[in-house]
Amino acid sequence: MVIGAQAQSVRPSAINATGGAKIIGSNDFEWSVGEMTLVSTFTTPSVIVTQGVLQPGDVTLGVPATGDLSKALRVFPNPATDYVNVQYTSPANGTLSCRLFDVAGKDISSQNITVAGGHAAGQIDIRSLAAATYMLEVTFLPDSGSPEISAYKIQKYK
Repeated sequence: MVIGAQAQSVRPSAINATGGAKIIGSNDFEWSVGEMTLVSTFTTPSVIVTQGVLQPGDVTLGVPATGDLSKALRVFPNPATDYVNVQYTSPANGTLSCRLFDVAGKDISSQNITVAGGHAAGQIDIRSLAAATYMLEVTFLPDSGSPEISAYKIQKYK
C-alpha cells in the first residue's frame, strides 16, 4: 500500500500557539509561536487558520503518496478533543475511505464519506479515544480512475 503523510515528527509533540494559514488555491503560510492549551480553527471561504500542530509539507512514510489528494483535502482541527473534520473537493465523484490507527498500527476506526458534486465533508468521532497521537489514512476511491492515498498525524488531547 502506498502512503504519504502530512505531519511533524512524533517527538517533540508540543502544541503551537499558532499553526499557519492556507489561502485556498494559493500558498500555505506556516509559523510557530510558543505553546498553548487552547486550540481553535477559524475558516472563511478562502482562508483556514488553525492553531495547533503544524502539518508541514509531504513527509514520506516508507513510500510516497499517490495523486494530488493532499492538495484538495483538509483535516482539522489538529489537535482535537471530540471530532476531526474531513473536507475534500474534487472534480470526480467517488468515496473517501478514512481509517484511524494508533501509533502501534492498530486499526481503531474506519468510515466512508461519499464525494458527490465535487465536494465531501464528514467528521471522525474521537471522543472515546485516549489522549495520544494517531494516524489518519485517507483514500479517495474515484468512480473511475486510480485511488489516491494520504495520511495525517492527529493529536488527541483531553
